[in-house]
Parts: sequence; structure tokens; C-alpha cells
Amino acid sequence: MTAFPLAGRGEESGFRFERNRRSVVIPIQVQNNLAVMPIFINNRGPFHFILDSGVNTTILTEPILANYLDLHFGESVLVYGLGGEGIVEAAKAVNVTFSMRGITAENMSMLVIPENLLSFSEVFGFPVYGIIGHDFLKNFPVRISYANETITIYRESDYRVSRRSQTIPIRLINGKPYVESTIIGTNGDTLTTHLLFDLGASHPIYLNKEYIALSEDVINGYLGKGISGNLLGRLGRVERLIIGDAHIKEPIVSYPYGRFLEFHGQAVDWEGIIGGGIIRRYEVILDYQNEKLILRRGQDHGKPFTTSLSGIEVIARGPHMRQFTIHYVRPGSAGYEAGLMSGDQIIALNMYNYRDLSLDTIYETLTSRTGRRISMTVLRDNELLRKRFRLREDLR
Repeated sequence: MTAFPLAGRGEESGFRFERNRRSVVIPIQVQNNLAVMPIFINNRGPFHFILDSGVNTTILTEPILANYLDLHFGESVLVYGLGGEGIVEAAKAVNVTFSMRGITAENMSMLVIPENLLSFSEVFGFPVYGIIGHDFLKNFPVRISYANETITIYRESDYRVSRRSQTIPIRLINGKPYVESTIIGTNGDTLTTHLLFDLGASHPIYLNKEYIALSEDVINGYLGKGISGNLLGRLGRVERLIIGDAHIKEPIVSYPYGRFLEFHGQAVDWEGIIGGGIIRRYEVILDYQNEKLILRRGQDHGKPFTTSLSGIEVIARGPHMRQFTIHYVRPGSAGYEAGLMSGDQIIALNMYNYRDLSLDTIYETLTSRTGRRISMTVLRDNELLRKRFRLREDLR
């Protein structure tokens, strides 16, 4: 099959369109404000990978696949990530072939992190095997439609731009896109800086330090799981975030606790992140070659920003990912006051019993609306317990 080189930087990485066509469309799944796409590795798969503009080299988080994929390894490398000690040793696979619908990349590298270190599958409720970012995004413009759950990949920069879109310059630093942003605090103070435009972060905004005043109501909470551990911090609101001509009102800002922002005593050199909680409210075109970002308002643009209305985080484990366990309970939340605890196994939720439950139904029920009545049956120490509470927003 003939391979057609991509314009510009495509030749450097080995990515090629397999046929002489203008674009290809790839279906994605959107969950937790993140886009998950199918890719083939060494002609096997497909395997679901998170699209993440905050990483350079593709990362395999399920090393059990290494033998099946017939990977060949070079030297070990250090991988930095938020949470815990902040640094882990990974094996570097070489001469890897990636492919997706109509596109192939040969002679690529992939990092393989140690087993049982990070499982995305338990967060999504279906198998997710890793992260792909700069290796893929640097080659061609990519349009991400969260509403339609598709990614469109363009061979050249001749894509159509809606008149209702806005174009924003990006600055690429170490292969990662940064956008100039202004944050207005609740006391009127402003901060203008470059924030990482991170497709792989689920919260709206993360800031390294308390550069700007938050709302009076601030809560402690769970911010996610990084390569080397859980990420906890403080959450509050600011008056608005401004990116180009886009004004985003009252977004939630997350401040990770200080101990998560050091790697072996070295401070992290970043000021902040714009994450999926904001990004998924737009149709996005990322064009690395021309260093620009194009945003068009999506159907979720005007929705208010909320924290976890239940205060609980649930993961899926067991056969077919059908065992649902409470992973974290935020102190002072509705779930906490109802007596739910980390380790409780969810057996029933409102009208759903354990046979009908999925992580999607749990997530949709617990994020549906403030004031909704929740009845949950959990298994704890071989005892069935029934808990009742109402969903509520604790961050005003």
C-alpha cells in the first residue's frame, strides 16, 4: 500500500496517511471530560488510549500487553508525573508501529510503566491502555468534537473554520501547547500567564500556587490520579477565565497540595493547566504546525461548573469491570454525611440493581442535578447497608 507523507513535520516521525485523502475521521469515547481513541500497536488491537496534549512520548500503562505486542526494549527512562513521589522508572520500547483509521506511524518509541502503578480502566469502566499525545498531535491539525465523539485528522492545514470560531495562538514548549490566559479572582485581582492546554487533565483549571484569590467557600478534594499516586488539593471558584475572546464565568480552580508539586525536592516548573472541564465545552482544532488553537462553542458551553455532587469517587474492577467500589469520599460531602466509606462496594443505586449497573449509569446518576434523592446499597464487611442522601453543590 502506498504511503503519502504528511506536510511539514510528519516526515520526521514516520506518520503517514495510507491513502491520498484530505482527512480521516476517528470515533472516540468521551468520559470524565477526556477523549479516548482507538489505536493499533504492531498491527494488533484496537486499544483505547487517552488523547493527552500534556505528554510527549506515548505511554503504555498496562505492561501485561508487552509480550502480546512483541515489544523490543532499549534503555530505561525516568517518567515525571504528579502525585506521590512524582517520578517512576519506565522501560522504553523501540521500533513500534502505531496505526489508526487511515494513518500509520513506524519506528516510534513507547514508554511502558511498571505494573499496578496506574489503571485508567478502573476509572473509565472499560479497558484503557495508555496515553498518546505529542507523538500524534505534532504531525497534523486535529479537530476534536466532544459532542459528536469524533476526531478529524487533516492531512494539511486547509480545514474549514466556522465564522463563529476564534483563533488563538499557542506557544509550544517542550512539545506541549500553552495559551495566554487571564484569570480574574473574586476580589478583582488579575493574573495573566501562559497555561498548558491539557487534553488529558479532567478538571477545569489547575494552578501551581495560589496566585489569585478564590471564592470564600473553598473545599478539600480529590483531583485525580497521576502516574505515581493520587492527587489531592483545594478547590474554589474564580470570577472568570479569559482565553482570547472567550470569557468563561465562575470556573472551578484546583490547587494541588504542595507535596504533590515536588519531584525529589525539586519544584515543578509550571504555573497552571486548562483542563478538560473547560476544553470539552468547545469544538477544538489543535494545529501544532501553525501554532494555533481554534475554539468554537459547544452545546455544554453555558453550563455551570460543579464539583462532585455526591462527594464520592467510584472505580470499576473485577470480571468485565462490573464490581464498583468507592475509591474516595470527600470529607463534609453528602456522601460522607450519609456514612459512605472508601472500600464500600456499590450493590444498588436508585432503580438500578447490581445486574444493571455500569460505571456510566453510576456517574450519570451522581452528577445529574442538585437536590436529587439518592438511595444506595453498599456491601461493607459482608454486611449490606442502605444509605440515602441528596446531591448538592458544596462549592458556592
